[in-house]
Amino acid sequence: MTGVVNTRNGRIFLTDLRAARGPWQAFAGLMLRASLPAGQGMLFRPARGIHTHFMRFPIDLVYLDETNRVCTVRPAMAPWRFDFRRAAAVIEANAGAAAAADVQVGDVLRFDRF
Repeated sequence: MTGVVNTRNGRIFLTDLRAARGPWQAFAGLMLRASLPAGQGMLFRPARGIHTHFMRFPIDLVYLDETNRVCTVRPAMAPWRFDFRRAAAVIEANAGAAAAADVQVGDVLRFDRF
């Protein structure tokens, strides 16, 4: 299992990060799920825009550059929205997860095996 740690403060951001693999998984993402378990998130690499169509809950978006430095944090993006930013990667997590780990622009996230 891969977790995500904020290197600035040592806080665990996610305990179970899953990568979207292939075009279908990248398109579908978290669509049609009733919820996302606490501590779980999805990684999209590269990020070519995110949508929350057919989603039932808000999510945090954490955009990363090539060195896993946080470029943008978009908290609690509601269902039926678009965000067309381009980045090396984006993490989708439960709304409030980024704030709970104090993830801020400029932080570097480390991916660890737990």
